[in-house]
Amino acid sequence: MVAQEHRSSKLLKGLVLLFLCVPLSFQLFHWRNFTPLNGVQDSKAKELKDSLSGNLDWFSGSYQRHTEVYLGENLAVKNPLVRLRNQVEYSVFGKINAQQIYAYKGNLFRFYSADYNEGTSFIGQEAVNEKVRKLSKIQAFLGESHPIILAIAPSKTYFYAEDLPEVHTRKTDQSNYKAIKKEALKKGLHVIDFNTYFLDIKKSSMSPLISKSGIHWSMYGAALAMDSLVGKVEKLKQSAYSHPTYTLDKTYRFFYNDNDLAQLLNVLSPPNDSDLRCLTFPAQTPGGKKIRALIISDSFFDVVSMTDLRQQLFTPDTKYLYYFNTRKDPTNNNQGLAGMNLLEEMEKADCIILLNDIVNMENFGFGFIERAYSEIQKEKRSKRKGANFHSPL
Repeated sequence: MVAQEHRSSKLLKGLVLLFLCVPLSFQLFHWRNFTPLNGVQDSKAKELKDSLSGNLDWFSGSYQRHTEVYLGENLAVKNPLVRLRNQVEYSVFGKINAQQIYAYKGNLFRFYSADYNEGTSFIGQEAVNEKVRKLSKIQAFLGESHPIILAIAPSKTYFYAEDLPEVHTRKTDQSNYKAIKKEALKKGLHVIDFNTYFLDIKKSSMSPLISKSGIHWSMYGAALAMDSLVGKVEKLKQSAYSHPTYTLDKTYRFFYNDNDLAQLLNVLSPPNDSDLRCLTFPAQTPGGKKIRALIISDSFFDVVSMTDLRQQLFTPDTKYLYYFNTRKDPTNNNQGLAGMNLLEEMEKADCIILLNDIVNMENFGFGFIERAYSEIQKEKRSKRKGANFHSPL
């Protein structure tokens, strides 16, 4: 009996030791073929090192603390273990270990604050009026041969309002979305409200326009939006341009951006919208005239830029300025803005497209409006002095 207990004890100790050696083996042999965690990962080891100006000392204990934190952050098995923990807490307790993401009735939403609604980020009517005034001056300087199109992206807060608690759906006229749209129309600017458009076609849509597991419009929603945008440009320019060409998949399949919020949960089995269907584009890009645009947008245009929609509709020299701080080329690689002549790009473009998410409307234009207005004032002053130059960005 004692011998049997002794063998059992040795077996248990061996199993525990084997279990403890698993992470070590992954670390030693560099077995790291695990799906990386999504989202921005803050490094406490880096913060500690930065706080000490990079000077780690053995005798003060800072070196040991930094090494302990660094090893914990860089264990080969960290990612799957984090996903396992998140999966258990999400599935059993409904807890989400991701910042700014909330789940209501199986639908994922992203809010910058727990009590977000349209009124919480209102920049004020005076600020709205000033932005739109400057935008109208930019349009007047360019002339109608280079129309500025304010495109308002759809919002899940509107599209799935029935799934949200009252705190998020509380309506007010004191909102950036309503105030900017109203003032822009009042000034005669060109506006496309995709939020209203998506609500109008929601029931007749053949596939979700916005995924329950994503934050942006779906690939299908983006195609419908771009088709509408091309129609607007054709009307303004009195010229025909290429429209999106695609077929809608008959069975379930999703594009990564259709499921981007779910990916940020960092769980083993992310939730998804089972009604999603992707687009299949023709092997050859359809012929026809393409739009040379200057596009200033948040990540909503990524869905266009990452698919064949961009090459179908826009010329290779179309500039996509992501948040007006990064230029994404036709292969969606990030480029800097240094040396780019903003006024020259505006004057070369068939149109300027300002695509803004409703939640991001407090940053309407992302600095483009103020920069373009400033460059135009410089241009006017230089012309009065007899000079003729374009100031680089």
